[in-house]
Amino acid sequence: MSDGMKKRITVSVPVFNERASLDELYRRTTAVMCGLEKYDYEIVFFDDGSTDGSREKIEALAAADEHVKAVFYSRNFGYSKNIYYCMQQAKGDCAVLLHADLQNPPEVIPELVTAWENGSGAVIGVKNKSRENQFMYFLRGVFYWLMNAVFAMRLVPHATDFELLGRALLDVLKASRFKAPFLRGIVAEYGVDIQYVSYTQDKRRAGKSKFSLSKYYDFAIWGIVSSSKKLPRRMLCVGLACMLASVLEFLFRFLPQLVRATVLDAADGIIVRACFLLLSLLLCFCAVLGEFLIAAVAASDEKPLLTEEKRIGY
Repeated sequence: MSDGMKKRITVSVPVFNERASLDELYRRTTAVMCGLEKYDYEIVFFDDGSTDGSREKIEALAAADEHVKAVFYSRNFGYSKNIYYCMQQAKGDCAVLLHADLQNPPEVIPELVTAWENGSGAVIGVKNKSRENQFMYFLRGVFYWLMNAVFAMRLVPHATDFELLGRALLDVLKASRFKAPFLRGIVAEYGVDIQYVSYTQDKRRAGKSKFSLSKYYDFAIWGIVSSSKKLPRRMLCVGLACMLASVLEFLFRFLPQLVRATVLDAADGIIVRACFLLLSLLLCFCAVLGEFLIAAVAASDEKPLLTEEKRIGY
């Protein structure tokens, strides 16, 4: 609590080279938060090693408004670590994760707060419409289907990291020590009374997306290996099914043909089938094993999640 009986809302803003949108973000967010007169608030920028002047802009905003605070990292640590650390460090009675590119409109925050006050431990924004590239929107839908159907996760399609987390869940994050955090999976696993608020996602206000294909891959694969506990069993089932199918094909299709086949044809058929089966299983299991080994090494690392350079007012 702060200011007597007022609850405090922390608006956590992850930033990486978003200088062009920071003024509008501050203006719109401040207008929304001032409209929530029953609450105290703070806007905390978590800068992930920006090099485009974002830091200087944030420092100027903090100097002009006591509600604005900042945490500057010593270098760039990546999107997943940044948003996890944002919420882990939040000090308010609840925290809203708001991206600096303004694709997620600050004007939706009052809906998130209302759902939280009605008893939700977490309130997640879900895109019912999006002004982003429609091909990317389609790919995101495929990603959610794969996560749920193939990897046995519990993600709501087109749910985003635009969310409000209550104090209880924030304390869970603060006490956790994930080295490869996947915030959506953590919220889905530990969140209580989760509600969903639909909204239309805007285009980014300025600049280009910082997500390359390799970063999309990293985000997806860390989500799988850190949150999907049933994947190894499913892959084992797939392997056993492939083996069974191969044996049945050999017994009921290939074996009867051996009567009419020459020795050379029979040998070729057996070798081809054996190689195909073994290679497919080997590639499949090596890929999965490799990803889980990477996650295990990261989880056992004693290094800190990230390091800070300085804080302003926080």
